[in-house]
Amino acid sequence: MTTTTKTRDELGEQIITAGLAENDFILDLNGGLTVPSGFPLPSPWDLPSRLFRFPIEVCKARGDRPRTIGLRHPDLAGHPFVQHVEAALGFKLDPNGAPNENGYSTCESFGWFHAVDLVTAGQWRALLDTSDFTTTRSIFNAVDFGLRYSDHSEGGKRHGHLSTSEARQIMDELGATEPINRASIIRELGKPSACNSEGKKGGERWPINGKASSLEDQAWAMIFGIEDGWFEYDRAGFLQWSVKGRDRYSAGNAVTYVEAKTGQAAFAF
Repeated sequence: MTTTTKTRDELGEQIITAGLAENDFILDLNGGLTVPSGFPLPSPWDLPSRLFRFPIEVCKARGDRPRTIGLRHPDLAGHPFVQHVEAALGFKLDPNGAPNENGYSTCESFGWFHAVDLVTAGQWRALLDTSDFTTTRSIFNAVDFGLRYSDHSEGGKRHGHLSTSEARQIMDELGATEPINRASIIRELGKPSACNSEGKKGGERWPINGKASSLEDQAWAMIFGIEDGWFEYDRAGFLQWSVKGRDRYSAGNAVTYVEAKTGQAAFAF
């Protein structure tokens, strides 16, 4: 019978001894180190971003492969908690993260979290100020998310985390080019299709499925769809196809379409 000897997890022991994690189970479960509650963070590190809350990635040891540790973004080297951890461990953390044995790292995901967290927190200006911590693609994606969903916190008002005016300011800051043919961008999305999770008459929802050809055009599609009436917010604050939008989509590229509610012809602009 062959017995496999587990390699000693020296880095894990060092992290736990330094009081940065309770035990190796929690360390492996979290896959990183968390800024403790009450740890003093000056601006901009105090922003409600998961990247700033969990700036350090830790990959657990596997077989002969030792545990590794690194930053979820190179610019996090200036984060006060990162500096605290480096002082406690006595060495600089790898600026390129701690990918696992298959080369997978959570760095890209946390760049997305930074963008969407600040958009949903109403901190889109702070996102632009800290855009180096994410990517333009992630910010376009966060604009899409911010227009689709609501935080439900303002007395039942039907709107998203972002207004189209705010979304346009973000697109302008990113240097995005506004498409000329607004309707063609909408038509890149999937055909409107109803779903009825409640299983009763009148319970239909018309989710916006499909994607435009790029994340930039996807963000423009949400902006145009809201501005031109293709989309509307339901009672729960989720963006969906409006009756007008469904009628216009069904009419294809025709100059006019017939409104389902009134039976009257309307111009498609």
